[in-house]
Amino acid sequence: MKVVTACCLLPIKHSAMRYALWAFFAFLAFVPLRAHSGGPTSELIAKIQQKYDQTHSLSADFLQKTRSRAASMGTSARGRLFFLKPRAIRWDYEQPSQQFVINEDKAWLYVPEEKTIYLYDAEQIINSPVVLSFFSGLGQLGEMFRITQLPSESGPPPRHRLLLLPRESESPVSQITLWVDPQSHHVVGIQTEDPLGNINEITFTNIQVNEPLKPSWFALEVPDGVRLERQQAMPQK
Repeated sequence: MKVVTACCLLPIKHSAMRYALWAFFAFLAFVPLRAHSGGPTSELIAKIQQKYDQTHSLSADFLQKTRSRAASMGTSARGRLFFLKPRAIRWDYEQPSQQFVINEDKAWLYVPEEKTIYLYDAEQIINSPVVLSFFSGLGQLGEMFRITQLPSESGPPPRHRLLLLPRESESPVSQITLWVDPQSHHVVGIQTEDPLGNINEITFTNIQVNEPLKPSWFALEVPDGVRLERQQAMPQK
């Protein structure tokens, strides 16, 4: 499954947080996606919504690829994601080695190679209506996006597809595509594209639901010899 985001190809320490948030949407995309009419799209959304309602914690392996219209080559990263309701996320990147975490109060990016933790207020990261919608579970994505069901992919593996087109002309994304497993109804991939044609794709595998994750997994701990650098604002580019 794929994921595309509205971000340029930047050094991972500047772009990882936005990329990780969009990838996280692959799992939260089923937060109240209200379809306004009956039919196959409404039925699929209802099944995904039910899966989300039953999910209290989640982990998955991810493969992330980014590319821009202007660049001939893209970048890639892999690792494992952990999520604990209501608002705790942890991305452990293996290649390159980094860690991105959000909890109720803070958000930070740990770059071992630089021996630095870049610290943000959580609200600086989660500051857009779309992001807040996913976290709160109150979002009416049908009010922000036109949602249609595309023809399913026969695979292997077979997958349903949903296309989200923003209703606002100044949206940071031009489109989002979600891939859904027809058996589990997990969102297993997301592709986001920005108005400039920059793309982020993420594939999710080995999804584990309702594991006994502890809040302490999402707490800030500063290792010896690592400096803490407080950031005033989320990088925009």
